Amino acid sequence: MTRYFMRDTPLYQMEQMMMTPPHFKPRGHGLRRPTFHYQSEDVDCQYCTNYSKENPCPLCECTCLGERIETGSLSLAKVIEDCLRGKLRMRLWKRLAQEIYPYPLQAFHSDEHRSRWMHWRTRCRRLSQRNQAALFLLTAYDDIWRRMIWKFDACGFDFQSLRLAGIQPELYSVYQAAKAISTGSQNITIADLASPELVTDEAFHLIICALLLAKYGDAILNFEKKKGDAN
Repeated sequence: MTRYFMRDTPLYQMEQMMMTPPHFKPRGHGLRRPTFHYQSEDVDCQYCTNYSKENPCPLCECTCLGERIETGSLSLAKVIEDCLRGKLRMRLWKRLAQEIYPYPLQAFHSDEHRSRWMHWRTRCRRLSQRNQAALFLLTAYDDIWRRMIWKFDACGFDFQSLRLAGIQPELYSVYQAAKAISTGSQNITIADLASPELVTDEAFHLIICALLLAKYGDAILNFEKKKGDAN
């Protein structure tokens, strides 16, 4: 432990300066940003301690999912196809190819949606990953959220007591998708998602993001960061 002999004397500052290592940067002075960024080779599966060539990890269990997305090692299309494995039909695939795959991910409907979801997710820390995804949909629009805000807690949502009278028709699919994700029901099907008449383009984007959140957690939001870095 450093000991100063000239403490409380006129020579204290000089002694302190003489005992300071060269190029020393004291803590708490200015903001230092990390300069390290992962490269795709840094997050190759063969370097993972859980790697097994015979039994590769499911994508939803990957401990480096966020970093793999950040480096571009995983495309949005590959993650969506993994999420919907066994459920992709031609009509849904075509809609994804037209509306999702060609564009950078924009997960949130608005800045209000982003701040509202992050606030309530932090406040209700015990929410399961599926319920966090349902919350993502329920906080997207004021018309849905003002009906739900008093009907949920950290344990989940009280869908039974919610009244939908007067809700905008285009928001109904968003609500039903949130309920399906939270409860595991079939309120909305793959066929519904493939139909622009039943699910609007805006709702389609939100529901796809919610399905990814339910399975992979908020690591998928790194697709947004990747978009920002590219700009």
